[in-house]
Amino acid sequence: MGFAEINQISIVLTVCTVMALLFIRLKQPPILGYILTGVLLGPYTLQWITNPELIGIIGDYGMLIMLFTVGLKLNVYEFKKVWKTAMYCVSAQIIFGILISLLLSYFFCLDATTVALITCMIALSSTAVAIKIMENFNEINTPVQSLVISILIAQDLTLAPMIMILKSLVFHQSMHTLFIKIIISIVSMVGTVILLSKSQPRIVHKFFNSWIFKISEINALISVAACFSFAAISEYLGLSGVYGAFLCGFILGNIGPKNSLLAFSAPLSGILMMSFFIYVGILFDVVFIMNNMLSIFAIVCAVTAIKLFINMSSLKLLGWKDILALEASLLLSQVSEFSFVLINIYSFHKNSTYLTNWIVSTTVVSLSAGALFIVVFKNMLDKR
Repeated sequence: MGFAEINQISIVLTVCTVMALLFIRLKQPPILGYILTGVLLGPYTLQWITNPELIGIIGDYGMLIMLFTVGLKLNVYEFKKVWKTAMYCVSAQIIFGILISLLLSYFFCLDATTVALITCMIALSSTAVAIKIMENFNEINTPVQSLVISILIAQDLTLAPMIMILKSLVFHQSMHTLFIKIIISIVSMVGTVILLSKSQPRIVHKFFNSWIFKISEINALISVAACFSFAAISEYLGLSGVYGAFLCGFILGNIGPKNSLLAFSAPLSGILMMSFFIYVGILFDVVFIMNNMLSIFAIVCAVTAIKLFINMSSLKLLGWKDILALEASLLLSQVSEFSFVLINIYSFHKNSTYLTNWIVSTTVVSLSAGALFIVVFKNMLDKR
């Protein structure tokens, strides 16, 4: 590694730090700062990043650690409280997403891969933004918090099958193979939830409370080794590596020393995922955004309205009070940060550059402007 590479890395890290602090100060997710770093230093603006492929590879490893960390944070007992409502809402989001995507494909001649991507984006909401806003508004141990977190967990459980479906469509894998993979992933995930919801044998608790897990270096090594081992096994079985990483985190988070493992994996995930979001920013065409600002804003408003309608209708049908249904629906109205993971896969699809610009732009605007919309609306509700 020469001076040029070290100089480039130092510039990227410095700009990332400044941008992340700026967005945190504005009460926005720091990932927007990472994306903006990619935009500023990428090929459409200053052109300071000369090796975007390397950043993309580091980001792929970050994706594994991120899904592992997401799994660690999920609490199976929290999910069990309102799991029927959560699964009903997610199912409604997926069904409506498919219908809306098929309608768009009829008018705009979209292919199956694009339809799948749009469906996934409608079905997923931003975990980072929803949790951050609930923390800011002191929504701790409330019915709204339990409901929203359970729905977010249910959405996260569908992420790995979504990634597998999109990869199969992008890389033209057989539908028979895809069907088998999805069945295996669903069965293994449901089985894991059932097993984790039962009381664990004493030997399991004894093992995780032993001296081994009291050493921080060992915890770090276990996190990385387990994450990549599950990912490798998952890939070997024909499933997605991110599915294995997520499943590993979900298991360890519910039977192991969650806090100790998170103390290591969460910062590592944040640093590696920074590269992933910088890479997303590199794909971002500033000229395209400026030329289509009104159209992009209109799409964001339409997506927000659709997600609000789906969640509000589902919760009211299940008997939730209007105010609780509205608050939960508002918190779930944004496009998910995981959309960037799906967009990265979609970018390998032939002739996808034009649509990728639209989708990346919509996602970024939804995460930034959408968070502001939720905060303003939530303040209005609290003043009533």
